[in-house]
Amino acid sequence: MDNFDSTLIIKNIPKSISDITNLLPTVPKETKSFGRRRVLLTYDNEATAQAVLRQLQQLEVTPGKRLNAAFFRKNEKPAANTKTIKPVRANKTTQCNLHTAGETAAPQISKQLGLLETIYVEGEPGADKTNTSSYLTKLRKPHLTMQPYKYVICIDFEATCWENQAPPKWRESEIIEFPAMLVNLQTGKIEAEFHKYVMPIESPKLSAYCTELTGIQQQTVDNGVPLQTAIMMFQEWLRKELRARNLQLPKMSKDKLIGNCAFVTWTDWDFGICLAKECKRKLLKKPSYFNQWIDLRAIFRQWYKYRPINFADALSHVKLVFEGREHSGRDDARNLAALAYKIASDGAQFAITKDLAPFQLNSNCIL
Repeated sequence: MDNFDSTLIIKNIPKSISDITNLLPTVPKETKSFGRRRVLLTYDNEATAQAVLRQLQQLEVTPGKRLNAAFFRKNEKPAANTKTIKPVRANKTTQCNLHTAGETAAPQISKQLGLLETIYVEGEPGADKTNTSSYLTKLRKPHLTMQPYKYVICIDFEATCWENQAPPKWRESEIIEFPAMLVNLQTGKIEAEFHKYVMPIESPKLSAYCTELTGIQQQTVDNGVPLQTAIMMFQEWLRKELRARNLQLPKMSKDKLIGNCAFVTWTDWDFGICLAKECKRKLLKKPSYFNQWIDLRAIFRQWYKYRPINFADALSHVKLVFEGREHSGRDDARNLAALAYKIASDGAQFAITKDLAPFQLNSNCIL
């Protein structure tokens, strides 16, 4: 890999980013702008450039689209009497040869050794421009990457519900159970657990359907705590557990955008709809670290090339058995932790799949 340089290129910078340097975890040695939408960043060495690139490629500039960042390659003329290896073209990508001109290794061997880098080319027919640095396209190389997260926190809310109710995005549900499991991705062990029942305010009386589905009784939520109190109690628990293990959530500081611990949910409903809508309706202060999470269903679909009907089907597909009661928040979160460990053990690399505030750090949250 001696032919790697230490210059990065960022392309298609959206208009919402006025100064790209504000998002850089490490200040470059030199910055060159080419118009408003392209910039070259030169670092002192390759290792620093690679570290910056890994973090930049996790930034979601718009929903479903990550920052277009890659190593910058200068066009070089081949040496005399040598044969340049032509890259293999896929449907949606162009694979660029990273060998020097004199090397004669076969393209397939180069690909296995990670010496072919897949990038998306502007203007290329069939190029996928929606997510040029997508983490999910790299899931097929488990042995070439390291798991960025040592721990994950699996959360599965239970909320008020009714028979024959509207689709999730149109409901005005209230959280009634708040569970969280801190799981070690190297051992699969749940090392800490948070659990609180929450008192609903807008619809204080549970429906018979909700009680039957979740097993949560009316008296249980009557003795619960308000959501804002539950969030404050969770933050105290979170602060204690993260500090005990030297863990950091994503975007808590400029120099550690990825972090080494992240929230995991099954679909985007828990944080993207349920918590977000309830906090907005009730004018509650929501910690900004709830804006980033890993949707394990998205990881599952891409890694196993299988679209599960539901969570139980996903467990069955990887030979896991649900333990406990379905739709119990605590049991759902524990089984989600087991699935997260299984997927990580099978080689999938985790990364943030959703960020509700892609241009903001979480520095206002003290953990």
